[in-house]
Amino acid sequence: MTKTIIMSVAALAATVVNISAQRPLSVTSEGRDALRGRLIPYPTAEEAAAASMQRQRYMQPLEQWQQSVADDGATVMSASFTVPFSWIERQTFLRVEGAGSPYEVLVNGRLAGYAQNGFAASEYNITKLSHEDKNRVEIRLLDSSALAPVESFGASAAIPLRAYVISQPRVRIRDVFSRTRMGVGDRANIDVGIIVHNQTLNAKRARISYELYSSDTVRVAIGYKDVELGMYGIDTVRFAANIPDSTLWSAGAPEMYRLELRNRIEGRDAEFYSLPIGFRSVEYADGEFVVNGRQESMRRADVDASVSSQRIEALHDDGFNVIGFDAGHVSEDLLSLCDSLGMYVFLTAAIDSSSAGESRRVGGNPSNDPAWRATYVDRGQMLVETTKRHPSVVVYCPARRSVNGICLYDSYLAMKMLSGERPVFYVDGGGEWNDDSRK
Repeated sequence: MTKTIIMSVAALAATVVNISAQRPLSVTSEGRDALRGRLIPYPTAEEAAAASMQRQRYMQPLEQWQQSVADDGATVMSASFTVPFSWIERQTFLRVEGAGSPYEVLVNGRLAGYAQNGFAASEYNITKLSHEDKNRVEIRLLDSSALAPVESFGASAAIPLRAYVISQPRVRIRDVFSRTRMGVGDRANIDVGIIVHNQTLNAKRARISYELYSSDTVRVAIGYKDVELGMYGIDTVRFAANIPDSTLWSAGAPEMYRLELRNRIEGRDAEFYSLPIGFRSVEYADGEFVVNGRQESMRRADVDASVSSQRIEALHDDGFNVIGFDAGHVSEDLLSLCDSLGMYVFLTAAIDSSSAGESRRVGGNPSNDPAWRATYVDRGQMLVETTKRHPSVVVYCPARRSVNGICLYDSYLAMKMLSGERPVFYVDGGGEWNDDSRK
């Protein structure tokens, strides 16, 4: 059983003293791999279908954490993992979810990466830092006092730290996305994209096979594509299908499909996936949501980001069909629960600058201070990229309880570039242009 380390930010702050070398605000990450939602490879189709988050040949959850305090005052969470011989010709990644503070990742004593935003998932390629047999990971939870002006929510949030070591082939499936458009009559058109990445110095060829099943195990699409990738090349395998609109995901009918993928390289199966995927279209105009071509009434409940799954289920039973999460860390498990229950989700980036006051002058609220631009933009982009596969997520918010300003203008634009059909709301923005709820 995977062990989860739970700590409050308030308790963490009591154990952390100032770090001697603070990074500038413009440095939001180091060593971070491309952002994506949780994507766990399996060695066989059968194991992928079981979708267990327990240890298996291509994934090891970090367990038996040990906590200590470094000489510089950082709280250090340490754990071990093992690289078997079968991983030697593959890539090794560390995925960190929910650190709750800025942190550094060290593997065998060497720096693998840094994240300023500990409220969203990040991945690090640790292939060159790890070796066969036993390895040590240290997650150094750094002093967050410099970020206090934009993290007014942090002190009350209980953060579950979870981390996994993942093995993927050097030609790997890097991400998956989908789009849905309403078709003619009672049909809908779906488009699925599978991003493939070659992480070698040579041209490589891979065969990506796909099968798409509806919830009643009816296969609606099958095929494969051979992709030619140059040195460090990236390509996207796409397929389309026409499906009944009655099988689209909505709060009233949270239908989920199953996407099965196989990556075959040089005649050998390298990784398998079985992903739940919900297809739905969403539009917002004139104050109304249209989901799958039909106007949808919304009954919303606002909750803390660390709300329990039992509370979500109780709200669903009480007739609420919208959950508005406050700024902070919302776990992958909670979003998956909302997918299965049929709860529309409003997600907020990890920005709350209410403690800094309402002045937009120099020295006032950070939302109007260009020095904070990278922090705002990065947190908005992280929110979208790490949650985009969840059909329940229908609205993104760049901040909560923050005065509007140049940083929120830029983060709104960055999120709009990524969010597709999902609107970006900023109801605390004083009615300015960077709020789709007014359009």
